[in-house]
Amino acid sequence: MLPPLRTVTVILAALALAVCVASARADAPAPATYNSHGVTFSYPGTWIELPVAYEIKIGTPLWVDTIGPPPQITPTNPPPASGSQPPVTNPDVVTLSAAHINVVFTKKNIGRYKKYFAASMAQIAASAHGQVESGPTRVTLGGLPGYAFRMTALSSTGLTVENRMVYLFKRKLEYFVNCAHPQNDPMTAEIESGCDQIMRSFRLTK
Repeated sequence: MLPPLRTVTVILAALALAVCVASARADAPAPATYNSHGVTFSYPGTWIELPVAYEIKIGTPLWVDTIGPPPQITPTNPPPASGSQPPVTNPDVVTLSAAHINVVFTKKNIGRYKKYFAASMAQIAASAHGQVESGPTRVTLGGLPGYAFRMTALSSTGLTVENRMVYLFKRKLEYFVNCAHPQNDPMTAEIESGCDQIMRSFRLTK
């Protein structure tokens, strides 16, 4: 029997996240660079960092960050009262996190855990009223071994959200990237392209 793996289900949080944006800074030159928590990568310069609220169901991440296109303002009827802010929504986001786990994963042994990853992801998808579309697929990003998945899930607002997820490992440290967007969303191409850019440039700085 494989040892238990305490996987951080930031996935579920990303699917049901409530985006609370206080303000959006000006567009950054393309490409922009993320450099924090010992991680660096490039991403589209028009994207911004998004302050968000998460419900973490299992485990505690060391850190969680979210980037994506500027949120869209949802019109209200009647208009908001003077001085109040209209609702802001942004289901098109890329979530990143890191967490300690209790299994050492290396390039040499990670292949033995493929069935475990498949079973765990199927359980997460079922809990989110979705399904695994592809994966686990072996990947190596920034020299780190990992597995990639594509999964659909139902968000708390009733949207079917497509998720492109990667788990990367540096021994007992897990890095997680989730690129999410609603099905048939106008921002799909931008999210997928930005996700490609992040994956190509992902590196550890320490």
